[in-house]
Amino acid sequence: LEIWKKTGKTIVFVTHSIPEAVFLSQRVIVMSPRPGRIAADIDVDLGDRVFETRESPGFFDKITQVREALRFEEGSG
Repeated sequence: LEIWKKTGKTIVFVTHSIPEAVFLSQRVIVMSPRPGRIAADIDVDLGDRVFETRESPGFFDKITQVREALRFEEGSG
């Protein structure tokens, strides 16, 4: 996050952890299983990330949104 704050460059993180994805991102892209395509593009507008962010209702709402997108993709695969 420090590199992003200093440079403003786009950074791509790949993770299988939904909370990590939500905490580190401004956007979470959910991919479908084969063939890989973008299944959902979720904006994460939680402001500056501090420890308390992980306890906020908005954080849990975004986690739920990502989980629902993944469930939809698993069910349609």
